[in-house]
Formats: sequence, C-alpha cells, structure tokens
Amino acid sequence: MTVALRPVDVDDLVALAPLDAAYAAEHALAPVVGRAALAFYARSGHAFVAGPVAAPAGFVLAHAIWDGARPTVAIARVVVAAGADGAVHRALVEAVVKSAYDAAVYDLTVDLPASDGAAAAAFAEPWRERPVRRFERVLGTRSSRTDR
Repeated sequence: MTVALRPVDVDDLVALAPLDAAYAAEHALAPVVGRAALAFYARSGHAFVAGPVAAPAGFVLAHAIWDGARPTVAIARVVVAAGADGAVHRALVEAVVKSAYDAAVYDLTVDLPASDGAAAAAFAEPWRERPVRRFERVLGTRSSRTDR
C-alpha cells in the first residue's frame, strides 16, 4: 500500500487536533497539537501528515536537537487514525528517517507510551528499544493544570 505523505502545516490544525486529542485520551497523555506546535514542527522539516488534508490517516511530529556532541531527531508524537493499517505507521516513521538522513542527522529517538503497541510495531528492526525510565516534573502554576 502506498501512503501519500506531505509536510505538516499550521493549516492542518483543524484536521489533526481531533486525532491528537483522541490519541492523548487513549494513552493518558496531554494533547500536543496546537497552532504554535504545528508552526514549530512545520519549520523542523521532520514532521509529516499521511493522507489528504480533509481526512488525514495520521501524522508524525519530530524535530532536531543537539546536545553539543551529536545531532538527534526526536520523534515527539506519531498518531494514526482509527482504522488505518500498519503501513501508515511505517510510512510516517520512514519519512522521518529519510528527512533525518537528508539533514545528515544519524541518531533518532522516540518516546512512546507503553500502551501504544501499534506504534511500537513500526519501530521494529533496525530500531532497538532501550531500557530507560522517563520522569517529568512540571513547575509553577502549570503543575496544577489537568490538561498537561
């Protein structure tokens, strides 16, 4: 199955926000899709949408980071619409791999919720799972919000 992909754009907000909200609710996460976030990821060159503008089959949000030693592309969110098959997940992941390679970035990372087995399947060989634990802390008045 061929999956049509295109770079993410701020104009995708109306179509992607419900997909992201459903994914966030399913996996007990905060939604990340908003106008500012899409503007940021659109500039990264590592964020893509699968399918048509009006009815996307999924999206991936990733960006480059640099720690002073090696650049890395970090995949922040990969979401596929209900009913889409694994080809959409794989196409989105491979689009990020290609964009990273084209930018001469050879390290990629992704944080997935443990409950997202479908996305995890898209990160099979040659990806490797690392045994890490991630902790978060929110400071200030944002720590009392329930939408984080």
